[in-house]
Amino acid sequence: MRRRLVLVICFASLAGLVAAAFVYLAVMQRITVEAGKQGSEEIIVAAVNMGVGESVTSRHVNLALWPKSALPPGALRQVTQAEGRVVRSSIVAGEPLMETKLIDKEAATRTSLLPMLVPEGLRAVTITVDKAVEESGLIQPYSRVDVLVSLTKGSGEPMAKVILQNVPVIAAGQTVEMQDKKPVKVTTVTLALTPQQAERLALGHTSGKLMLATRHFGDNQTVATPGVTRATLLGQEPAVPGPKPTEVRVAEQPRSPSHKVAVMRGGKVTDYQFTQRAGDVWVGANVP
Repeated sequence: MRRRLVLVICFASLAGLVAAAFVYLAVMQRITVEAGKQGSEEIIVAAVNMGVGESVTSRHVNLALWPKSALPPGALRQVTQAEGRVVRSSIVAGEPLMETKLIDKEAATRTSLLPMLVPEGLRAVTITVDKAVEESGLIQPYSRVDVLVSLTKGSGEPMAKVILQNVPVIAAGQTVEMQDKKPVKVTTVTLALTPQQAERLALGHTSGKLMLATRHFGDNQTVATPGVTRATLLGQEPAVPGPKPTEVRVAEQPRSPSHKVAVMRGGKVTDYQFTQRAGDVWVGANVP
């Protein structure tokens, strides 16, 4: 009996597998027919993640079928079209390679990579910074910083003020400048700024000394600051007098009419004070 039950279970399982195989083949055939109706085309896709400035080789790409209805504009169709070119903006694995994502190697050599790193609508402005920035190593590409300027006001009083906030760093490095007829290494940081921000930075650079403050990666808040002078720094700035407190006078309540009456009871005189309340109601109270 047990053997017969086992045989029945095995036969049922085998029949289920055969049925599932037929269903799978039918579905796949249907998908193939639908894909044939829509049409597909071979294009080049990224086999690995590629960063800005990376040169493309045959090992970086694969051929893949892509539906014609979803074909991205400028997609490359041959490996030779991608080989030797330089990545203009980051590409992730599986993403189609397009003309807008790549640049010719000769053009990249002529123009350098910096123009490709500047976001559209912004300007790359390079400034020299304090040597402490170089030694700390806190400011790196893709950091976000605030820019402070320390200068002397027209009255001769020194002042510091935050002039730019939450600006991206696109490059950081060193260059050589001539100081006292000697070559000196200086640390430079390149910021991506709007034209208006670039104007503020240029004026701050010529008016005083610039410093950079690194922000937390997720901090996008803009904080309004009044700036600081020597007096406020040392706590010597006179306090601004506040408004004088307004004297509040409580209006006196009108007194109710009252009468004092002497009552004699058993030869004893007691004084009562009768006060008029609402209407014609009079309330008496013993006066000690």
